[in-house]
Amino acid sequence: MDLPEAVLARWQRRQAREGRINADTSELCRSEIEKLRGQRPSIDRDASLALWLEHTSRNSSGRRDALEEAAGLLTRAAAIAERRDQYDGLDDLRRWRRRVCYLRDCATARAPKPAATEAVPCLGADASAAAVAAFLARGEPVLVEGGADACVKDGKAWTPAALAASLGAKSAPLKAADAPFSEESWAGLGTKGQLPLGAFLERPDEGLYLHDWSLPRNAPEALLEELRTPRWLRGDLLRRCGDDVPYAGAWPSLFVGAPGTRSTCHVDSGSLHFAMALVHGGAKKWRVWRREDAAFLFPRFAVSADDVLFDAARAGAAQPRWVVCQKPGDLVFVPSDCPHAVDNDGITVGLATNFVDGSNVDAVAASLADVGDAASLRLRQRLLALADEGDDVPAKRARV
Repeated sequence: MDLPEAVLARWQRRQAREGRINADTSELCRSEIEKLRGQRPSIDRDASLALWLEHTSRNSSGRRDALEEAAGLLTRAAAIAERRDQYDGLDDLRRWRRRVCYLRDCATARAPKPAATEAVPCLGADASAAAVAAFLARGEPVLVEGGADACVKDGKAWTPAALAASLGAKSAPLKAADAPFSEESWAGLGTKGQLPLGAFLERPDEGLYLHDWSLPRNAPEALLEELRTPRWLRGDLLRRCGDDVPYAGAWPSLFVGAPGTRSTCHVDSGSLHFAMALVHGGAKKWRVWRREDAAFLFPRFAVSADDVLFDAARAGAAQPRWVVCQKPGDLVFVPSDCPHAVDNDGITVGLATNFVDGSNVDAVAASLADVGDAASLRLRQRLLALADEGDDVPAKRARV
């Protein structure tokens, strides 16, 4: 089944060959929808119609109705597919359903009361795990001054020159804002390709970004031994769920940003909390929005059903609730489902992780249930069992 974006891209290439550079796609979209409405209902027909409705709803006055219809079509298609043995497209149907239902919920959300932008609250390096967890449970970011120092044994191992020595022989997918989008795209960054790390780390100045590169899966043991788990992350439930589940061995991940690189406004998938330790370099300038503001940032999806992007610069968009300039040695925590955007001022080296505690475990479990495959359901079961153990789970269960 062709996605609307693929059909439209082929059509636009044909138009360009014929000299019609800025040809309007609206008539083609209407034609495709009418053609699909005339077909007999089936899994593929319902899924195709839903995706065309989602695509055309982006700038439509009937956005809510179109997304409501699209969500209903994908829910019906997925339900039928789940009753069939070995339907090849079931995972795609589930991803598309999550995507459309998210957009539908955004389109029907009520606007929250506006709030003035203020600085992200700061704690000292002696802050307790409970103090950090309390901010996340309230849906508020927090910065721990000096907290990044607790994430590594020796900061000298994380300079670009030291990383070039330890990782120079490896290649990695380097990201850039002007690279083509794919299933691996994230936060407004496409992939330039699998490129050698040595040359990039020696001179990270070409608009490239080593973005969310898993250290446990890729780095040599000697570099992994330089990592430490700070007390604020020792209660992460994901770390206790085994190696046969999603996210196993994914974090911490390495971020090396050239000057001027950025991640555009986005949310981390799966309702996971996020933490970023800036271990070397310039500064990271953060903007963070409330969860309830996400619906009013003109959400859309790039390619992946998990990579929701927001047009935060568009007129009428919600303003960020918090801002902060993260300096080397600082550790920033962002609550689950809070949109955020980050600009790199100078060369930056960061270590990041996503995690689960008592305040987001139910939201993560709901997300895993929506994914619905065996590994996700296994992780869901283990997380909920750990949360039910009680006192050793940090932060109050469920969101405040």
